[in-house]
Parts: sequence; structure tokens; C-alpha cells
Amino acid sequence: MHSNTSPTVHNGYVASDAGQPDMQAEYARLREELERLLTDPVKDFEKIDALVDQLERVQLAFKAQHGVMGNNPNE
Repeated sequence: MHSNTSPTVHNGYVASDAGQPDMQAEYARLREELERLLTDPVKDFEKIDALVDQLERVQLAFKAQHGVMGNNPNE
């Protein structure tokens, strides 16, 4: 019997085994969007802040999926 031992993350990125999105691709897409927003002549800081928050959630979900919690690589 298969048991999912990965932690549940409340942002929706690690919800279930079925249909789990590719977090690395999502992270890359968000980074590209952030770079585009940062190069705009008029900065939309509200969108930039929201993208940074999304990037953090994806990063934390990816790390949690691989058993790493927080930013300390020694954990």
C-alpha cells in the first residue's frame, strides 16, 4: 500500500499525489514574470510583492516535499 509521507502545505502546491503540478516549472514561470515586471518602466509594486509571495510559497512547498523545512540547509 502506497502512503504519501510528504507534508501538507496550505498554499495548495502539495495537495495530493494526483495531478501535482511541476513546482520547478511553476517557479521558473513566476521568476520570468517577476523579471518582466522589474524591467517595466513603471513598477507595479503590488504585483511584484504578490509574485514574490507566490515564489516563496512554491519554494517552501518544494522544500517541504523533499523533507527540508525553513531556510537552514543543516535542518
